[in-house]
Amino acid sequence: MNSMLLDLTERLVPISDFSQGKAGKIFNDVAQNNKEYIVLKNNQPTAVLLSIKEYRENQEKIWKLERLLERIDNIRLLKLAQGREGSQVSSFKDFVEEQGYSMEELEALSESVEFE
Repeated sequence: MNSMLLDLTERLVPISDFSQGKAGKIFNDVAQNNKEYIVLKNNQPTAVLLSIKEYRENQEKIWKLERLLERIDNIRLLKLAQGREGSQVSSFKDFVEEQGYSMEELEALSESVEFE
């Protein structure tokens, strides 16, 4: 745990370091050693510096995870649909009437609503 904390504190860089001639060293460390730095402004983390290689790898991982989540959601929806296969389906009009409204009332209600 202490080594993780030490590693984190070594990666914190005040934004003032960039105007004090340390930017070249920091950028070289990022590019050559795949180091990541957390930039502090007013002692608050505001940005992260990482190599292009690391950035692209992260973007690729995000893209793959998004595709995986989409596929999982599609499988979930397919299973839901298969589970409902053969069940009785009613029309929207029947549903509205089951809820105690008429289509005319619903139409009047929809006309009274304004969207901004």
